[in-house]
Amino acid sequence: MILAAVLVVGLAAYAVMRVSSRLAHTRTRTVYDLFEAVDFVAERLPEALSAKLSYDDVQEILLWRLDHLRLQGSATYGRADITATEAESQDEDVVTSDDDSVDYVLAKATESERDIDALDVVIVLDLESQYLQAIGALGPPAEESP
Repeated sequence: MILAAVLVVGLAAYAVMRVSSRLAHTRTRTVYDLFEAVDFVAERLPEALSAKLSYDDVQEILLWRLDHLRLQGSATYGRADITATEAESQDEDVVTSDDDSVDYVLAKATESERDIDALDVVIVLDLESQYLQAIGALGPPAEESP
């Protein structure tokens, strides 16, 4: 009886240590809530820009940014997102450039014929970065290579 109790406690301790070790070596995932991000950004837009951009415009800018990050491997639409999963599985740190994101978003805005210019995108993406910082989704800034 005592041997069985010791065996059960030992197996339980082993299972807890194994799971804890695996979780310690697993990258954390932060969940990005698009509607929360749109509200966060829209509430902080300068007055002149909030008169120009609708909630739909802000949402589209954020979706285009997410699409860009997904293609870079630093965001995913969920477990079934094969493109992002392949990019993420390269076991390298993903570094994205704000300039690349602005260019991508501007290209999408042009395709959709929306009245969105570079300054609009920069302001919205800066506010989105504040949102990402608030939810703990940003890592430390990357050091530039010589």
